[in-house]
Parts: sequence; C-alpha cells; structure tokens
Amino acid sequence: MSQLIQLKQRIKAISSIKKITQTMRLISMSSHSKLKKQSDAMNNLKNEIKSILCSIAKHHPPHIPAHSKDKTLYIIFASEKGLCGTFNSTMFAYFKQQLTKEVIKHSDIISVGKKATQYLEDRNIKPLHEFDKVLPNKLNSIAQKLYETVLSIHDQYDKVVCLYSNPQSFFVQNAESMTIFPTSPDPCDVQEPLAMDEYEWPQNIDEVTQSLFHTLLKMNILHILTQSMLSEQSARFLSMDNATRSADNLQKSMKLTFNKMRQAKITRELIELIASF
Repeated sequence: MSQLIQLKQRIKAISSIKKITQTMRLISMSSHSKLKKQSDAMNNLKNEIKSILCSIAKHHPPHIPAHSKDKTLYIIFASEKGLCGTFNSTMFAYFKQQLTKEVIKHSDIISVGKKATQYLEDRNIKPLHEFDKVLPNKLNSIAQKLYETVLSIHDQYDKVVCLYSNPQSFFVQNAESMTIFPTSPDPCDVQEPLAMDEYEWPQNIDEVTQSLFHTLLKMNILHILTQSMLSEQSARFLSMDNATRSADNLQKSMKLTFNKMRQAKITRELIELIASF
C-alpha cells in the first residue's frame, strides 16, 4: 500500500513539473516572437543608417584617428537565468577559447547577464562593469546604459569587441564576436549609396557623420543584445519542450506501473478472500 501511495505522489509531482515546463515553453516562444519583430525592424534601420554613412563617406571620407592603445575591451553576453539547455555552456566554452590568460592581461571585461558575471567570478576575474537583470522587457534601457558606458571609456582602448550568441536559425545558435568600435567607415556592402542631392545638410558634415556613427554604435549594441536574447529564448524553448516531453513519457510510464501494481493488489486480495471460503 505504501508503494502505491509513494508512486501516486510521484505522479502528482511530475504532473506539476510538466505544467511548469509547458508554461515556460509558452513564455519563451512569446518572448522570441516579440524580439524577432523588433530585430527585423532594427536591421532595416541599421541598413538605412549604413547607407547614409556610405554616401557621406563616398563624398567626404571620414578622418579615422589612429589608435595606439594596446588594450582591448571585451563585452561578454550570457543569460540572466538558467534552464536554457546548453546555451550558457556553449558561451562559456567560447569565452574560454577567446579570453586566454595572455589576452586577459591586456584587456578589460564587461559582463552582461548574471551567468556571465558568475563565469568571471569562477575564474577570479573582476569585471570592469556588471549588467544584470537582463530581461526581454528591459533591453532598451540596458542597451542605453551599455552604450553610455562604452562611449565614455572607448578612447582608452584600441577596440571594443562583443562576444555573444547569434541565432543562425530557431534551432541553431552560434557563438560569435563582433567589433563595435572602431566602427567600420565603409558600410557600402549593405545597400547602394544614396543620391546625396536628395538631402540637405544644415549642420557641419563632420558633426552629422559623428552623430550617425554614434547612432550606429548604439544600434549595434542593441542588435547584439537582442540577438543574444533571441538565442537564449530559443534555447530555453527547446530545453523546456524536451523536458515537457520527458515528463509526459515518464508520467505515462508511471501511471502504467501504478495501474499494474493496483491491479495486482486487487487480484491478490480476491485470491485471499476466495481461499478463506
């Protein structure tokens, strides 16, 4: 009898876990859909900015100052929470590959996401800045703070490199790196240059160029943050989907075992009752 009670309690616990994983799966899909729409709109805006910069650079080549700082700023992106399959382990392996001991000696690191900060703490590395509570509804504010931080200290570094997860598809996420500073002065690979006769420039051309480069820098940071969050939500959906399927299979198996044990107990009691007569 005690075995049946324990088995019934386990079935109930698995049912509760299944409801939680189903809920998290739906939340991840909903967040991914919203972020995907934002990402598409963001890419269109980035292409427009790059097209204008390309046209300006064609007629007025920008002056790019030489950087003699032998120092790099790395920004690493990981998730805020767990339960997202191999997402964090893949990123940690990529961090370990890129951030060797020799590289860390000549670099500073900014962590974005609680798991990224924990990774640095495990390696006894003190990040220059920490950004936590990286949630889908706070990406704009985090991107703004990160942009202001980078803009205030970028002149201390030769370049600023982001290590993040880029979703190749919903089911495949790849760890990549992207240099966001210095911004490439030749973005002509995106679109054809615009006709400059259609624009009027009341401001100085250098001020316009600098403003557009700053806007592009901010868009790049928001784009990387969004891509990282898209990868996280995809990985969490797949992880929770697998967990839901496993819980469902285990629940069916345990119900079958429970029914067999109960039927065996009933049969045994009937045999004992008949034998007593």
